[in-house]
Amino acid sequence: MAFTGRQRILTLVLALVGGAAWWQQSGRGPEPPRPAQRERQPDYTVERFSAMVLDPAGQPARRLSAREMRHFADDDSSELDLPELILYRPDSPPWDIRSETGWVSGDGDRVLLHGQVSADREGRGEARPVHLKTSEMLILPRQDYAETDRPVAIDSDADWLRSTGMQVWFADKALRARFLGRARGRFDVQ
Repeated sequence: MAFTGRQRILTLVLALVGGAAWWQQSGRGPEPPRPAQRERQPDYTVERFSAMVLDPAGQPARRLSAREMRHFADDDSSELDLPELILYRPDSPPWDIRSETGWVSGDGDRVLLHGQVSADREGRGEARPVHLKTSEMLILPRQDYAETDRPVAIDSDADWLRSTGMQVWFADKALRARFLGRARGRFDVQ
């Protein structure tokens, strides 16, 4: 195959550009290693962590415990293994909320639970037992409020409800919830 004059010139120009690029790169020496992304490290760890918050009357308002808590100084947040949050109610049974892992904001205003999340309340008096399951839940403990955009299942005696996403207010004697997606369920009316 014979090259024409234009093809020869184009080949020569491409070879010169490639050679110049190689010469410029080799003249700089080896590229310095890039700094490794530092893994986020806790500044302290607590095993069998437990903290109680009291209401103004000195009665338990909520208790957060975990098998292990890791605190991070950069944003003052904490990560939790097997967290349990108990929300005490003065006029009804407490809510017992558990998950596989969790995260707490530095100011303690937000608790994010991951994995198999369950929220249970025993039945007592007019308060019926409630069992709630989902895979992720954001809790605002000071507001007695939680929400999820994940599938959720609620069982109470013979009643049940399934939905995608919900908001729940734990302070109310009767469970007050708002469902964000399609909901289906069965309720026995007496």
